[in-house]
This record gives sequence, C-alpha cells and structure tokens, in this order.
Amino acid sequence: MIDSMRPFFRPAASLAAAILALAVLLPLLVLSRVPAVDLVPVAQTDALSRTRSILRNSVPDSRRQIVRKTVALTTDDMATITQYAFARKRLLGGAQFSIRGPRLRMQATAKLPWPWADLYLNVRLIADDAEPFPVVRQLKVGRLAVPHPLIGWLLEILLQSKSVSRYRRIAADVVQEVRVVDGRLRVHFDWTRKALDQAGDWETDVALRERLVIYQQCLSDVVSRPEIKKYVRLSTLMQPLFALAQARSLVDHEPVEENRAVILLLNAYVNGRDVSPIGDVSSAEPLVPRRLALLNRRVDTAQHFVISAALVVSGTRTLADVAAMAKEINDIHSGSGFSFTDLAADTAGATFGKFAVHSPEAARNLQKRLSQSADESLFMPPIKDLPEHMRTDEFERRFGSIESAAFDEVRREIEARIAALAIYRF
Repeated sequence: MIDSMRPFFRPAASLAAAILALAVLLPLLVLSRVPAVDLVPVAQTDALSRTRSILRNSVPDSRRQIVRKTVALTTDDMATITQYAFARKRLLGGAQFSIRGPRLRMQATAKLPWPWADLYLNVRLIADDAEPFPVVRQLKVGRLAVPHPLIGWLLEILLQSKSVSRYRRIAADVVQEVRVVDGRLRVHFDWTRKALDQAGDWETDVALRERLVIYQQCLSDVVSRPEIKKYVRLSTLMQPLFALAQARSLVDHEPVEENRAVILLLNAYVNGRDVSPIGDVSSAEPLVPRRLALLNRRVDTAQHFVISAALVVSGTRTLADVAAMAKEINDIHSGSGFSFTDLAADTAGATFGKFAVHSPEAARNLQKRLSQSADESLFMPPIKDLPEHMRTDEFERRFGSIESAAFDEVRREIEARIAALAIYRF
C-alpha cells in the first residue's frame, strides 16, 4: 500500500515546500522597513477641511433627476483623499501623486499597526489616460511587481472588500468617465437623486468629524488643567465646549450641528470610549487625558445623562426612553436595584439633547446659557430625594409596577422638575 502511494509523495512534498517558501518569501517581498513616502503628520483639521471642500465641489446642489458634474482633482487633492482614507482606517500613511502628460503616478505608504515592528507596505502605481477610464500599466507592492494579468484581479478584490464596496456601488452608477488631462484627474459624474443623498451623508460625516477634532482639542485643554485630578464636574467640561460652540456658530451659522458634535464627544469621553474622530495615529493631535466626570457628585449620573443626550441627538429619542426604562427594570432583578435617580438622569439627558438640536434658536439659547456658567443646576434638577436601589420586593411593595399610579406620580414629578429648569425657557 505504501509502495503504491510513493509516486504521489514526491509531488505533494514539493507542493508543500513551494507553499511554505511562498509564505516565507511573500512578506519579505512586499514589506519594507523604510517608507517610500515621507510620513509627515498632518493635522486632522486640515485633512478634514480639505476633504470636505473636495466633496462640496464634487456634489451638485441641484435635486433634478440626473445632474452632470465634472471635477478636476489636483495631485494635492488626491493625496488629501488618500490621507483621509488612511486615517479612517487608523493607519499612519501617506501618498504622493504626479501627472506628466497622459501618465499618472502614485506612491503610497502605510505603516502596519504592529507595535513590535516598524514595517511598511509601499505601493507604486502607474496609469495612462484612456477612454473612458485610465489603464493601469504597472502595480508594484513592495519589491513585488504584480504581473499584468493579475492587476485587474487584485483591484477587483480590493473593490469587493467591505470597507470599499459601499462606495464602489455608488461610483459604478454615477462615475461615467475618468481622464488624465491637463495635469488633472478629471472625473465626470452623472448624479442621481439616490446618489446625491448618499454623498450628502458623506459630507455631513466629514463635517462632523472636523468639528469633533476641534472640540477634542478644547476638551484636552480643559482636563489637562493642573487643578483637575481624577475627577471633573460635567458642567466644568460643558462650559468651555459650549462657549466654543457659540463662537463657531457665529461663523458657520450651524448651531444645531455644533451642539450635536459637543454632545457626541462628551458621551464618548464620559463613558470611556475612544474620542479620536478619525483614528489619527500620527500623534499630531494630543490624546485627551482620562478623567471621571461627575454629575450630582456621581459618575453613573453623568454617564446616564450624556448617553441619553447622545442617543437623542443621533435621532433615537424613542430608543433613549426605552433603553433607560429597560435598564432600570433589569436592575430590579439582577443589578443594583431600580433607581429613580438614574431614571431622572436619563430623562434630563434626553430633554437636554432634544433642546440642543431642536432648532437654531434653541441651540443658540443653550450655548448662551451654558457658556456663561458651570452650574450644573442649569441642566440637572435636584434628585437626592428620589428613591433608588430598590430590589424586586421593595419596588413591588412601594410601587407595584411601572404602570401604577404611584410610579407615574414620581415620573411626572421628575419631568416637572426638568421642565422648570431655566435653560429650557426662552
């Protein structure tokens, strides 16, 4: 039996050896210890502002059935877009583009996110002008020159990836022609209504990230003050952030969007999440020192407040209400017990979020009041007298259920206290 199988052993062993050799050699060929492009840190605000400007120039304002638009991208524009794409993926990277006659050249570098090794993926691409799209003449990954028949296959795999496929589907519908002419990459679009709506979402996303970067710097300045140690009052964070929002609203006339950005940033920070808007890893922007935010001298109250506010400004007011009640019901049985103080913080946060983005007038009023004082009673009513930490037996004895008159009386009292706050009367 063994003798009869022997003729197959040698080819199988050779194939296994070839695969092993390829697995060892491929990283050596495609990775490098030296970047092909100088990775100069770029401030997030600059990259985001330029990307937003490119999007605005590319997307028409018209809402006709089909709108034609031509955009001429410079080599700097293409480098900016690439820089933004790297940052979105939390990679330190960069690219250089050049155009000579009908030929476009690109060199791009991405540092691999491995803390134990400084390794870079360098890519070089050469494409020539053609109708309707440029033709790739050369693709080199590290020291490995990709055979021409495989270039299209590799690009197709990249376009099918989850992070790119969303954009590819829209581009396939609206991009009619791409030409390399007059030192520019000219892109001809036929925008449909659906694609215009999607592109508007992209611009809104970039604008939000641009705002978050600015407010992140302000937040870092506040929590880095020498008098602030482990804890900081939520109102102490709010005052300078909303003062900045007020100042920016005088320029961009978008107080609702400024407030939305402040609240989303506060939610991320107070609840211990990553506050980096586009995952910048270049250290061009400072990290925000970690502090514990307090509301009514409690960390959990601050967390309840800001997460409910963030849910509302994200367009999920109903979800905020449901999530708050669901948590308190769960706490009756398995957590710390039902707490009207937590419910009050949730309700106060949801109300705060609603007014912060209700209208430009309401948004400006909120900015004005909060920028003038760091008094938390502006946005949070007294709650120390409210029942809390009630286990199942105590809750049922005192209130029966969440549909009882006794329960509803406490809830209405909470809502009345919130409605009486001066910040909501204008």
